[in-house]
Amino acid sequence: MLEKLSKVQARDLELDVLAKERKETPEELVEATNKKASLEQHVEAVQAKFDDVRRRADANQLELDSLEERRKAAADAALMAESSKEASQYQNQEIQLANRYQELEQDTFPLLSVQEDLEGQLGNLKTELEELKPVLAKLEKAEEARVQAVDEKVSVIHGDRDAIAREIDKPLLKQYEMVRRSKRGMGLATVNKNTCGGCSMRLPIHIVQKVLRNNGIVRCPSCSRILWHKQELEA
Repeated sequence: MLEKLSKVQARDLELDVLAKERKETPEELVEATNKKASLEQHVEAVQAKFDDVRRRADANQLELDSLEERRKAAADAALMAESSKEASQYQNQEIQLANRYQELEQDTFPLLSVQEDLEGQLGNLKTELEELKPVLAKLEKAEEARVQAVDEKVSVIHGDRDAIAREIDKPLLKQYEMVRRSKRGMGLATVNKNTCGGCSMRLPIHIVQKVLRNNGIVRCPSCSRILWHKQELEA
């Protein structure tokens, strides 16, 4: 019976390895995924700055267009004025509008420069992101295949394990599974040179003798694992 239990444990240990393997995403895929997320965040941040600068530049341009129209209107009005006083008033208005136009134009030039720079950054980031997408897709496809292969192995081993487990007494199997959970993997330990193969503690001679005689279920007094003598498997 312990021979079959050892086979169940062998399958369980294989499943543990596969479960760990399944979670180990390739570093290349992790890096590519993180890079994509970082690029998307960077694109979003630069896009927000670009949109803000463009709105400000567009608003300035609208005001510049309005100032130019008003300046021309004031100049035309000065030419058509009926008196020198009226002409002077329109001329002063034209000068004020021209000064405001010049000030606003000077404020707008840096915005246009920043806008151009941000537009270039956006273009470079989006190009880098587009170039990364097929690389990431290829890595993701390979990862799907890897995980599927692991799952197929798990399915086969699970079936084998369950078939063997059905031949083991339920109380013994329950003990084994309880100990295995508490010991994070091993519920059954071999006796090697009077020591427990699970915790390496030296066993009392009467415990060793009970194991050698296969006298019922014997557990290590130190780690509580079920003990068995490997020769039983070899026989």
